[in-house]
Amino acid sequence: MTAITNWASANGGSQAAAEAAARASASSTNGPSDGTDTAAGTEDRFLKLLVAQMRNQDPLNPLDNAQVTSQLAQINTVRGIEQLNASMTTMAAASSNVSPVAALGLLGRQVLVAGSEFEWSAGTAGVANPDPSMPEQASSKAARLGFELPAAARAVRIELVDASGQIVHVHEAADMEAGVHTFDWDGTDAEGAAVRDGNYRVRAYAVGYDSAELTIDPLVPARVSGVTQAPTGARVQLGELPAQPASAIRAIL
Repeated sequence: MTAITNWASANGGSQAAAEAAARASASSTNGPSDGTDTAAGTEDRFLKLLVAQMRNQDPLNPLDNAQVTSQLAQINTVRGIEQLNASMTTMAAASSNVSPVAALGLLGRQVLVAGSEFEWSAGTAGVANPDPSMPEQASSKAARLGFELPAAARAVRIELVDASGQIVHVHEAADMEAGVHTFDWDGTDAEGAAVRDGNYRVRAYAVGYDSAELTIDPLVPARVSGVTQAPTGARVQLGELPAQPASAIRAIL
């Protein structure tokens, strides 16, 4: 209200014009609102104030056309920027979501997702739900596992634990960059003996270069058995696990 009143006075408006502008400002401010302060709302308030001022202007000292034109141009610029920001936000959200059509190529593929348990069966490479109709599963002799680091790590230790709680395999790495990393396990223990088929658990530890412990996400294998549509994009069915967003896939094997 103060701004438009000052603007009216600065542009040669009469006291009556300034008071009318103030009343119009109060009316538009106290009137119904959708709860958002958008450029469209600002433009609407400005036009109401402008009309009120023009109706009450001093005929001997009319409004400056150049100033009115400049104000309208600025309002249109603000509105255009807001519309551009809204469009960019929509585009960014769309690019982060995977469509079901794009996710069709994942059907039947083995992927890595965040998790701590996987199934090992000699010849099926730890696939959660092996499909006997896919011959490439029968020829596989190793399980590909992984981990995701939030920051660079000085040392990483991954332990594979059997159902009895015994550590059957340890994978260690040093000087690892942030991101997703994978490694293969051939289904043998520290002595080189083949382990039994069954469920295994992954325990992951990492230390940063500042000697602080890092939160590390172990990644386990699963096979995509279905793709569904959701308001947020495609969701994938991973064996008997609940459907997850396609973005939950950390690596495609």
